[in-house]
Amino acid sequence: MMQCCELKYSDIRNKDVVDSNGEKVGEVMDWIFDCADNKLDLKYIVLGGGRVEELLESIGARPDIDPVIKLENVDSISDKVYLNVDGESLKKTIDPGVLAETDIAFSRLSDIKVIDSDDFKVGFVIDIWFDKDNMMWLLLGGGFLEELLERLKVQPDIDLLVPPHFIETLNSNEIKLSITKFQLESTCEDEYKKLKKQLTGAAPHDDARAAQLKLGAAPSRGFV
Repeated sequence: MMQCCELKYSDIRNKDVVDSNGEKVGEVMDWIFDCADNKLDLKYIVLGGGRVEELLESIGARPDIDPVIKLENVDSISDKVYLNVDGESLKKTIDPGVLAETDIAFSRLSDIKVIDSDDFKVGFVIDIWFDKDNMMWLLLGGGFLEELLERLKVQPDIDLLVPPHFIETLNSNEIKLSITKFQLESTCEDEYKKLKKQLTGAAPHDDARAAQLKLGAAPSRGFV
């Protein structure tokens, strides 16, 4: 299984994609998730550029049809995305019927407003973060969260992360959390105090992304 632990979608987007022959076939342009169970399940990586454009031309595909890579065809992700198949196999994935009704692209996901349990707008999804267990957290921005960060005087390089078990509804029309704005605010403030204490006592870190304000801890085993 492909591992993206401690990585964000933004870390992987635009990376070169190399096939099993060592040839660049394109770049990561988008992700496709299945959200049938109100949770994100990564299914495909969408390709663009490189040989992808040549493939589209060679089979006469319409410009709005993008080749996708199944996760099972991804060998590893480091400086590049390495595939365990050759570029020719991508021709089979250039198909407008390859996606299901419950599939959603990150580019579409980021346009859906996130609301709390009282239907109050919280913000928008600006990134996806994989924790050490490869679980996907939503990274939120905009709206209420920006106001909260300003009030807490939090530096802009701190990320606000929402764990999967705080998500009640997730589909192509709505992203709804299972907690209220006030619970979210309280959680943010408590977590920020902990984080500030840790950062104060720690040595400076070269990577500003190391500072991440999490809106909830990962559930323990047996969490329902």
